Amino acid sequence: MSKDATSKSGFWRTQLTTFAVLFAGYASYTYNRKSVSFALPNLMKNGLLDKSAAGTISSSQNTAYAISKFLGGVLSDKISAKWLFFSGLVLSGGATVLFSTSSSLTMFAALWFLNGFAQGAGWPACAKLLKKWFSPEQFGTFWSALSASSNVSGSLCPFLATWVIEHFDWRASLVVSGGVTLTSAICVALMLRDSPIEAGFNKDFTQEATKKKTDGKSTVHQLTWRDLIQSPFLWLVSAVYLIVFAAKTSVTEWGQMYLIEDLGHSAFTGSGFISAVETGGFFGGIAAGYVTDWLKKKWGKKTPGNPRMFAAIWFMAGVAGFLFVLTTFVTTHTSQFFLTVIGFGLGACLYACIAIYGIVASESYPSHLSGTAHAVVALAANVGAILSGLPCSYVAQWYNWRAIFIVLEVLAAAAALFLIIFRKVTPGLLEDKSKSQ
Repeated sequence: MSKDATSKSGFWRTQLTTFAVLFAGYASYTYNRKSVSFALPNLMKNGLLDKSAAGTISSSQNTAYAISKFLGGVLSDKISAKWLFFSGLVLSGGATVLFSTSSSLTMFAALWFLNGFAQGAGWPACAKLLKKWFSPEQFGTFWSALSASSNVSGSLCPFLATWVIEHFDWRASLVVSGGVTLTSAICVALMLRDSPIEAGFNKDFTQEATKKKTDGKSTVHQLTWRDLIQSPFLWLVSAVYLIVFAAKTSVTEWGQMYLIEDLGHSAFTGSGFISAVETGGFFGGIAAGYVTDWLKKKWGKKTPGNPRMFAAIWFMAGVAGFLFVLTTFVTTHTSQFFLTVIGFGLGACLYACIAIYGIVASESYPSHLSGTAHAVVALAANVGAILSGLPCSYVAQWYNWRAIFIVLEVLAAAAALFLIIFRKVTPGLLEDKSKSQ
Protein backbone atom coordinates (compact mmCIF):
# COMPACT_ATOMS: atom_id res chain seq x y z
CA MET A 1 0.00 0.00 0.00
CA SER A 2 1.37 3.44 -0.93
CA LYS A 3 2.22 6.06 1.64
CA ASP A 4 -0.55 8.23 0.22
CA ALA A 5 -3.17 5.47 0.62
CA THR A 6 -1.95 4.76 4.16
CA SER A 7 -2.35 8.44 5.01
CA LYS A 8 -5.89 8.46 3.65
CA SER A 9 -6.75 5.34 5.63
CA GLY A 10 -5.29 6.86 8.78
CA PHE A 11 -7.20 10.08 8.19
CA TRP A 12 -10.47 8.19 7.85
CA ARG A 13 -9.84 6.33 11.12
CA THR A 14 -9.05 9.61 12.87
CA GLN A 15 -12.21 11.17 11.42
CA LEU A 16 -14.29 8.34 12.87
CA THR A 17 -12.53 8.65 16.24
CA THR A 18 -13.20 12.38 16.24
CA PHE A 19 -16.86 11.79 15.45
CA ALA A 20 -17.16 9.11 18.15
CA VAL A 21 -15.70 11.45 20.79
CA LEU A 22 -18.05 14.25 19.72
CA PHE A 23 -21.03 11.86 19.70
CA ALA A 24 -20.31 10.61 23.23
CA GLY A 25 -19.51 14.11 24.43
CA TYR A 26 -22.68 15.70 23.11
CA ALA A 27 -24.79 12.80 24.41
CA SER A 28 -23.22 13.56 27.81
CA TYR A 29 -24.21 17.21 27.45
CA THR A 30 -27.83 16.16 26.78
CA TYR A 31 -27.89 13.66 29.66
CA ASN A 32 -26.49 16.28 31.99
CA ARG A 33 -28.90 18.99 30.82
CA LYS A 34 -31.92 16.80 31.64
CA SER A 35 -30.59 15.14 34.80
CA VAL A 36 -32.47 17.38 37.23
CA SER A 37 -35.70 16.87 35.26
CA PHE A 38 -35.35 13.13 35.93
CA ALA A 39 -34.88 13.85 39.65
CA LEU A 40 -37.65 16.46 40.06
CA PRO A 41 -40.45 14.03 41.00
CA ASN A 42 -38.28 12.67 43.82
CA LEU A 43 -37.27 16.17 44.96
CA MET A 44 -40.92 17.25 45.10
CA LYS A 45 -41.99 14.04 46.82
CA ASN A 46 -39.36 14.62 49.52
CA GLY A 47 -40.58 18.18 50.09
CA LEU A 48 -37.40 19.87 48.87
CA LEU A 49 -39.27 21.64 46.05
CA ASP A 50 -42.79 22.70 45.15
CA LYS A 51 -44.14 23.37 41.64
CA SER A 52 -43.12 27.03 41.55
CA ALA A 53 -39.62 26.20 42.79
CA ALA A 54 -39.27 23.51 40.14
CA GLY A 55 -40.31 26.08 37.53
CA THR A 56 -37.73 28.54 38.85
CA ILE A 57 -34.93 25.99 38.50
CA SER A 58 -36.02 25.04 34.98
CA SER A 59 -36.33 28.68 33.89
CA SER A 60 -32.90 29.55 35.27
CA GLN A 61 -31.30 26.86 33.10
CA ASN A 62 -33.30 27.72 29.96
CA THR A 63 -32.50 31.43 30.26
CA ALA A 64 -28.78 30.79 30.67
CA TYR A 65 -28.77 28.26 27.83
CA ALA A 66 -30.41 30.69 25.39
CA ILE A 67 -27.79 33.33 26.19
CA SER A 68 -24.78 31.05 26.19
CA LYS A 69 -25.66 29.24 22.97
CA PHE A 70 -25.32 32.54 21.14
CA LEU A 71 -22.11 33.44 22.99
CA GLY A 72 -20.74 29.94 22.39
CA GLY A 73 -21.16 30.37 18.65
CA VAL A 74 -19.24 33.63 18.69
CA LEU A 75 -16.53 32.20 20.97
CA SER A 76 -16.07 29.18 18.69
CA ASP A 77 -14.68 31.59 16.07
CA LYS A 78 -12.26 33.10 18.60
CA ILE A 79 -10.85 30.22 20.62
CA SER A 80 -10.10 26.51 20.26
CA ALA A 81 -13.32 24.58 19.62
CA LYS A 82 -11.82 21.56 21.39
CA TRP A 83 -11.20 23.47 24.60
CA LEU A 84 -14.55 25.23 24.37
CA PHE A 85 -16.21 21.81 24.19
CA PHE A 86 -14.04 20.56 27.07
CA SER A 87 -14.75 23.60 29.26
CA GLY A 88 -18.50 23.24 28.85
CA LEU A 89 -18.33 19.58 29.88
CA VAL A 90 -16.25 20.37 32.97
CA LEU A 91 -18.44 23.27 34.11
CA SER A 92 -21.75 21.49 33.52
CA GLY A 93 -20.51 18.27 35.13
CA GLY A 94 -19.11 20.13 38.11
CA ALA A 95 -22.34 22.11 38.57
CA THR A 96 -24.35 18.88 38.53
CA VAL A 97 -22.18 17.22 41.17
CA LEU A 98 -22.44 20.34 43.37
CA PHE A 99 -26.22 20.35 42.86
CA SER A 100 -26.33 16.88 44.39
CA THR A 101 -24.80 18.26 47.61
CA SER A 102 -27.19 21.24 47.94
CA SER A 103 -30.55 21.61 49.62
CA SER A 104 -31.67 25.24 49.22
CA LEU A 105 -33.63 26.74 46.32
CA THR A 106 -31.11 29.56 45.95
CA MET A 107 -28.23 27.14 45.42
CA PHE A 108 -30.33 24.90 43.19
CA ALA A 109 -31.26 27.82 40.91
CA ALA A 110 -27.73 29.28 40.88
CA LEU A 111 -26.07 25.97 40.06
CA TRP A 112 -28.60 25.12 37.35
CA PHE A 113 -28.12 28.57 35.84
CA LEU A 114 -24.38 27.77 35.72
CA ASN A 115 -25.18 24.41 34.17
CA GLY A 116 -27.31 26.05 31.48
CA PHE A 117 -24.61 28.60 30.77
CA ALA A 118 -22.00 25.85 30.34
CA GLN A 119 -24.33 23.87 28.07
CA GLY A 120 -24.16 26.61 25.43
CA ALA A 121 -20.58 25.62 24.63
CA GLY A 122 -21.60 22.20 23.34
CA TRP A 123 -23.19 22.45 19.92
CA PRO A 124 -21.29 25.51 18.60
CA ALA A 125 -18.02 23.68 19.29
CA CYS A 126 -19.38 20.55 17.57
CA ALA A 127 -20.40 22.58 14.51
CA LYS A 128 -16.94 24.14 14.23
CA LEU A 129 -15.13 20.80 14.61
CA LEU A 130 -17.39 19.08 12.08
CA LYS A 131 -16.66 21.76 9.51
CA LYS A 132 -12.90 21.35 10.03
CA TRP A 133 -12.89 17.56 9.94
CA PHE A 134 -15.42 16.71 7.23
CA SER A 135 -15.72 17.76 3.61
CA PRO A 136 -18.79 19.62 2.26
CA GLU A 137 -20.04 16.35 0.74
CA GLN A 138 -19.87 14.65 4.17
CA PHE A 139 -20.87 17.57 6.36
CA GLY A 140 -24.65 17.18 6.28
CA THR A 141 -24.63 13.45 6.98
CA PHE A 142 -22.29 13.72 9.96
CA TRP A 143 -24.06 16.84 11.28
CA SER A 144 -27.38 14.98 11.31
CA ALA A 145 -25.86 11.82 12.78
CA LEU A 146 -24.23 13.86 15.56
CA SER A 147 -27.55 15.60 16.26
CA ALA A 148 -29.06 12.16 16.80
CA SER A 149 -26.80 11.70 19.84
CA SER A 150 -29.28 13.80 21.82
CA ASN A 151 -32.11 11.48 20.74
CA VAL A 152 -30.11 8.42 21.80
CA SER A 153 -29.28 10.03 25.13
CA GLY A 154 -32.86 11.17 25.60
CA SER A 155 -34.11 7.62 25.02
CA LEU A 156 -31.67 5.73 27.26
CA CYS A 157 -30.85 8.09 30.12
CA PRO A 158 -34.34 8.28 31.68
CA PHE A 159 -34.14 4.55 32.33
CA LEU A 160 -30.64 4.86 33.82
CA ALA A 161 -31.66 7.79 36.02
CA THR A 162 -34.81 6.02 37.20
CA TRP A 163 -32.85 2.86 38.08
CA VAL A 164 -30.27 4.83 40.10
CA ILE A 165 -32.94 6.83 41.93
CA GLU A 166 -34.92 3.71 42.82
CA HIS A 167 -31.87 1.80 44.06
CA PHE A 168 -30.09 4.73 45.71
CA ASP A 169 -31.51 8.29 45.65
CA TRP A 170 -31.77 11.44 43.53
CA ARG A 171 -28.38 12.70 44.70
CA ALA A 172 -26.67 9.56 43.42
CA SER A 173 -28.41 10.02 40.07
CA LEU A 174 -26.92 13.51 39.70
CA VAL A 175 -23.49 12.27 40.76
CA VAL A 176 -23.66 9.63 38.03
CA SER A 177 -24.69 12.23 35.45
CA GLY A 178 -21.94 14.62 36.53
CA GLY A 179 -19.41 11.79 36.60
CA VAL A 180 -20.28 10.68 33.06
CA THR A 181 -19.90 14.27 31.85
CA LEU A 182 -16.53 14.76 33.55
CA THR A 183 -15.30 11.44 32.14
CA SER A 184 -16.30 12.61 28.67
CA ALA A 185 -14.32 15.79 29.27
CA ILE A 186 -11.21 13.71 29.97
CA CYS A 187 -11.72 11.77 26.72
CA VAL A 188 -12.08 15.06 24.82
CA ALA A 189 -8.85 16.42 26.29
CA LEU A 190 -6.90 13.25 25.43
CA MET A 191 -8.39 12.20 22.08
CA LEU A 192 -9.78 15.25 20.28
CA ARG A 193 -7.80 17.54 17.97
CA ASP A 194 -8.93 20.92 16.69
CA SER A 195 -8.17 20.16 13.05
CA PRO A 196 -6.58 17.54 10.78
CA ILE A 197 -3.49 19.72 10.47
CA GLU A 198 -3.08 19.74 14.27
CA ALA A 199 -3.38 15.95 14.15
CA GLY A 200 -0.47 15.80 11.73
CA PHE A 201 -2.27 15.26 8.40
CA ASN A 202 -1.49 16.98 5.14
CA LYS A 203 -3.96 19.80 4.46
CA ASP A 204 -4.95 18.11 1.15
CA PHE A 205 -7.03 15.71 3.24
CA THR A 206 -9.01 18.53 4.84
CA GLN A 207 -11.81 20.78 3.78
CA GLU A 208 -9.43 23.72 3.99
CA ALA A 209 -7.75 22.59 0.76
CA THR A 210 -11.01 23.12 -1.13
CA LYS A 211 -11.17 26.85 -0.41
CA LYS A 212 -11.47 28.96 -3.51
CA LYS A 213 -8.49 31.07 -4.42
CA THR A 214 -8.39 34.40 -6.11
CA ASP A 215 -5.18 35.27 -7.97
CA GLY A 216 -3.45 32.47 -6.10
CA LYS A 217 -4.29 33.92 -2.68
CA SER A 218 -7.04 32.95 -0.25
CA THR A 219 -9.44 35.83 0.28
CA VAL A 220 -11.32 34.29 3.18
CA HIS A 221 -9.54 36.25 5.93
CA GLN A 222 -10.55 39.59 4.41
CA LEU A 223 -14.09 39.02 5.64
CA THR A 224 -15.38 40.22 9.02
CA TRP A 225 -18.56 39.90 11.04
CA ARG A 226 -19.72 43.19 9.52
CA ASP A 227 -19.69 41.49 6.12
CA LEU A 228 -21.54 38.55 7.65
CA ILE A 229 -24.50 40.56 8.91
CA GLN A 230 -24.91 42.14 5.45
CA SER A 231 -25.52 38.72 3.88
CA PRO A 232 -29.18 38.38 2.85
CA PHE A 233 -28.83 34.60 2.90
CA LEU A 234 -28.12 34.66 6.65
CA TRP A 235 -31.33 36.58 7.33
CA LEU A 236 -33.32 34.33 5.01
CA VAL A 237 -32.18 31.27 6.97
CA SER A 238 -32.80 33.06 10.29
CA ALA A 239 -36.39 33.91 9.32
CA VAL A 240 -37.37 30.38 8.26
CA TYR A 241 -35.46 28.87 11.20
CA LEU A 242 -37.51 31.03 13.59
CA ILE A 243 -40.75 29.77 12.03
CA VAL A 244 -39.85 26.07 12.01
CA PHE A 245 -38.52 26.19 15.58
CA ALA A 246 -41.69 27.91 16.76
CA ALA A 247 -43.65 25.12 15.06
CA LYS A 248 -41.50 22.36 16.55
CA THR A 249 -41.71 23.76 20.07
CA SER A 250 -45.47 24.33 19.80
CA VAL A 251 -46.08 20.80 18.52
CA THR A 252 -44.06 19.20 21.33
CA GLU A 253 -45.40 21.54 24.03
CA TRP A 254 -49.05 22.00 22.99
CA GLY A 255 -49.83 19.11 20.62
CA GLN A 256 -50.88 16.85 23.47
CA MET A 257 -53.05 19.61 24.97
CA TYR A 258 -54.79 20.10 21.60
CA LEU A 259 -55.67 16.42 21.33
CA ILE A 260 -56.83 16.13 24.94
CA GLU A 261 -58.65 19.41 25.62
CA ASP A 262 -59.96 20.34 22.17
CA LEU A 263 -60.68 16.88 20.78
CA GLY A 264 -61.25 14.77 23.89
CA HIS A 265 -58.54 12.15 23.30
CA SER A 266 -56.92 10.36 26.23
CA ALA A 267 -53.59 11.32 27.77
CA PHE A 268 -52.19 8.04 26.44
CA THR A 269 -53.17 9.00 22.89
CA GLY A 270 -51.61 12.44 23.31
CA SER A 271 -48.37 10.95 24.63
CA GLY A 272 -48.29 8.51 21.71
CA PHE A 273 -48.59 11.39 19.27
CA ILE A 274 -45.65 13.27 20.84
CA SER A 275 -43.59 10.07 20.88
CA ALA A 276 -44.30 9.66 17.15
CA VAL A 277 -43.15 13.24 16.52
CA GLU A 278 -39.81 12.58 18.27
CA THR A 279 -39.35 9.25 16.47
CA GLY A 280 -40.05 10.86 13.12
CA GLY A 281 -37.62 13.62 14.03
CA PHE A 282 -34.82 11.11 14.61
CA PHE A 283 -35.20 9.60 11.15
CA GLY A 284 -36.03 12.90 9.43
CA GLY A 285 -32.92 14.64 10.73
CA ILE A 286 -30.60 11.86 9.59
CA ALA A 287 -32.36 11.56 6.21
CA ALA A 288 -32.06 15.31 5.65
CA GLY A 289 -28.29 15.17 6.10
CA TYR A 290 -27.86 12.24 3.74
CA VAL A 291 -30.18 13.60 1.05
CA THR A 292 -28.76 17.11 1.10
CA ASP A 293 -25.19 15.81 0.97
CA TRP A 294 -26.20 13.98 -2.22
CA LEU A 295 -27.74 17.19 -3.58
CA LYS A 296 -24.61 19.13 -2.63
CA LYS A 297 -22.39 16.64 -4.44
CA LYS A 298 -24.58 16.38 -7.54
CA TRP A 299 -25.74 19.97 -7.99
CA GLY A 300 -23.34 22.04 -5.85
CA LYS A 301 -21.50 23.51 -8.84
CA LYS A 302 -24.35 23.45 -11.33
CA THR A 303 -27.00 25.60 -9.72
CA PRO A 304 -27.09 29.00 -8.01
CA GLY A 305 -27.87 29.02 -4.33
CA ASN A 306 -27.28 26.27 -1.81
CA PRO A 307 -28.74 22.99 -3.17
CA ARG A 308 -29.65 21.91 0.36
CA MET A 309 -32.30 24.63 0.40
CA PHE A 310 -34.13 22.82 -2.41
CA ALA A 311 -34.79 19.97 0.03
CA ALA A 312 -35.74 22.50 2.70
CA ILE A 313 -38.56 23.77 0.46
CA TRP A 314 -40.13 20.32 0.30
CA PHE A 315 -39.70 19.62 4.00
CA MET A 316 -41.14 23.04 4.89
CA ALA A 317 -44.10 22.34 2.62
CA GLY A 318 -44.42 19.01 4.43
CA VAL A 319 -44.65 20.82 7.77
CA ALA A 320 -47.50 22.96 6.43
CA GLY A 321 -49.21 19.91 4.91
CA PHE A 322 -49.12 17.79 8.06
CA LEU A 323 -50.30 20.73 10.19
CA PHE A 324 -53.20 21.14 7.75
CA VAL A 325 -54.12 17.47 8.16
CA LEU A 326 -53.80 17.78 11.96
CA THR A 327 -56.14 20.78 12.15
CA THR A 328 -58.61 19.72 9.43
CA PHE A 329 -59.02 15.95 9.43
CA VAL A 330 -58.24 14.90 13.00
CA THR A 331 -61.35 14.48 15.15
CA THR A 332 -62.35 12.87 18.42
CA HIS A 333 -62.74 9.55 16.60
CA THR A 334 -59.39 9.58 14.79
CA SER A 335 -57.49 6.36 15.40
CA GLN A 336 -54.20 6.12 17.26
CA PHE A 337 -52.59 4.70 14.11
CA PHE A 338 -53.57 7.71 11.98
CA LEU A 339 -52.35 10.10 14.68
CA THR A 340 -49.06 8.21 14.84
CA VAL A 341 -48.61 8.53 11.08
CA ILE A 342 -49.31 12.27 11.24
CA GLY A 343 -46.96 12.71 14.20
CA PHE A 344 -44.17 10.74 12.53
CA GLY A 345 -44.46 12.70 9.26
CA LEU A 346 -44.69 16.05 11.04
CA GLY A 347 -41.68 15.26 13.24
CA ALA A 348 -39.62 14.09 10.24
CA CYS A 349 -40.30 17.31 8.33
CA LEU A 350 -39.75 19.59 11.34
CA TYR A 351 -36.43 18.06 12.39
CA ALA A 352 -35.25 17.78 8.78
CA CYS A 353 -35.72 21.54 8.37
CA ILE A 354 -33.95 22.21 11.67
CA ALA A 355 -30.98 20.10 10.55
CA ILE A 356 -30.77 21.74 7.13
CA TYR A 357 -30.89 25.32 8.41
CA GLY A 358 -28.16 24.61 10.96
CA ILE A 359 -25.99 22.97 8.31
CA VAL A 360 -26.30 25.73 5.71
CA ALA A 361 -25.65 28.46 8.26
CA SER A 362 -22.39 26.80 9.31
CA GLU A 363 -21.09 25.70 5.91
CA SER A 364 -21.94 28.81 3.87
CA TYR A 365 -19.37 31.07 5.49
CA PRO A 366 -15.60 30.95 6.05
CA SER A 367 -14.31 28.91 8.98
CA HIS A 368 -13.49 31.96 11.08
CA LEU A 369 -17.11 33.17 10.77
CA SER A 370 -19.07 29.91 10.69
CA GLY A 371 -19.60 29.81 14.46
CA THR A 372 -20.93 33.36 14.52
CA ALA A 373 -23.22 32.61 11.57
CA HIS A 374 -24.68 29.61 13.37
CA ALA A 375 -25.02 31.66 16.56
CA VAL A 376 -27.15 34.24 14.72
CA VAL A 377 -29.57 31.69 13.27
CA ALA A 378 -29.67 29.78 16.58
CA LEU A 379 -30.67 33.01 18.30
CA ALA A 380 -33.51 33.38 15.80
CA ALA A 381 -34.56 29.81 16.59
CA ASN A 382 -34.60 30.59 20.31
CA VAL A 383 -36.84 33.59 19.61
CA GLY A 384 -39.19 31.19 17.83
CA ALA A 385 -39.17 28.90 20.86
CA ILE A 386 -39.99 31.84 23.14
CA LEU A 387 -42.86 32.94 20.88
CA SER A 388 -44.32 29.44 21.04
CA GLY A 389 -44.58 29.75 24.81
CA LEU A 390 -46.56 32.52 26.49
CA PRO A 391 -47.81 34.22 23.27
CA CYS A 392 -49.20 30.94 21.96
CA SER A 393 -50.79 30.15 25.31
CA TYR A 394 -52.64 33.49 25.06
CA VAL A 395 -53.91 32.52 21.60
CA ALA A 396 -55.21 29.26 23.07
CA GLN A 397 -56.83 31.16 25.94
CA TRP A 398 -58.63 33.56 23.59
CA TYR A 399 -59.61 30.93 21.01
CA ASN A 400 -58.44 27.32 21.37
CA TRP A 401 -55.37 25.11 20.88
CA ARG A 402 -56.31 24.48 17.26
CA ALA A 403 -55.88 28.19 16.50
CA ILE A 404 -52.16 27.95 17.33
CA PHE A 405 -51.59 25.24 14.75
CA ILE A 406 -53.62 27.05 12.10
CA VAL A 407 -51.38 30.11 12.53
CA LEU A 408 -48.27 27.91 12.32
CA GLU A 409 -49.67 26.14 9.26
CA VAL A 410 -50.03 29.48 7.46
CA LEU A 411 -46.55 30.60 8.54
CA ALA A 412 -44.97 27.33 7.38
CA ALA A 413 -46.67 27.60 3.98
CA ALA A 414 -45.51 31.21 3.70
CA ALA A 415 -41.96 30.14 4.60
CA ALA A 416 -42.00 27.47 1.87
CA LEU A 417 -43.19 30.07 -0.65
CA PHE A 418 -40.55 32.48 0.60
CA LEU A 419 -37.84 29.86 0.03
CA ILE A 420 -39.10 29.21 -3.50
CA ILE A 421 -38.98 32.90 -4.39
CA PHE A 422 -35.52 33.45 -2.89
CA ARG A 423 -34.03 30.00 -3.61
CA LYS A 424 -31.18 31.53 -5.62
CA VAL A 425 -30.01 33.83 -2.83
CA THR A 426 -26.45 33.00 -1.78
CA PRO A 427 -23.81 34.46 0.54
CA GLY A 428 -22.41 35.92 -2.73
CA LEU A 429 -22.22 39.41 -1.25
CA LEU A 430 -19.28 38.22 0.80
CA GLU A 431 -17.52 36.59 -2.13
CA ASP A 432 -18.05 39.58 -4.38
CA LYS A 433 -16.67 41.95 -1.80
CA SER A 434 -13.54 39.89 -1.25
CA LYS A 435 -12.93 39.66 -4.99
CA SER A 436 -13.22 43.39 -5.44
CA GLN A 437 -10.54 44.19 -2.90
